[in-house]
Amino acid sequence: MDILLASKSPTRAKLLENAGIEFQTADHGVDEEEVKMAMLSHEPKEVAVKLSELKALKVSSSNPDTLVIGSDQVLDLNGKLFSKAIDKKSAIEQLTSLSGQEHLLITSTVIAKNNTIIWRHLDESKMKMREMDEKTITQYISEVGEETFNIVGVYAIEREGIKLFKSISGDVFSIQGLSMLPLMQFFWDNKVLFKND
Repeated sequence: MDILLASKSPTRAKLLENAGIEFQTADHGVDEEEVKMAMLSHEPKEVAVKLSELKALKVSSSNPDTLVIGSDQVLDLNGKLFSKAIDKKSAIEQLTSLSGQEHLLITSTVIAKNNTIIWRHLDESKMKMREMDEKTITQYISEVGEETFNIVGVYAIEREGIKLFKSISGDVFSIQGLSMLPLMQFFWDNKVLFKND
């Protein structure tokens, strides 16, 4: 059974590759910021679910009989939804806001087939950042480079981002962008993992 990942995220792709899953990637073409603006009155987890479903359904509509994985993450700091940083200034502002605070990283992972969502999983991780001064934040941003601006919260815990955290409570795969254990269970239940021909 063909599998498509509706994402260009190298981290999500690496998680699937490491698990030995055969898949291809597809650009979902969803304007995430437009969706977030339209859902300002909704709970952060509703936004994560909506975005993951839109991504999967958009790719599924032109790829029938294919399992399409859609995933999205939102960062919730005391009810405030964070978007990806657009430049160095906004990256510094985000990390300054998160410094010393506990926030919620919400990961929604879904599967679509024939333009219908057939499986979904929602994961919430509590993330407690260290207290950081402006010098430390600026040094961190110069170390990780601009590609990290594409990650909500400006951190990738599988890389230098782990230095920023005092404690993490949650599934490490979900924090990286895909809820791998529940996803593997879905593949196992549907005989996608090991084919006994």
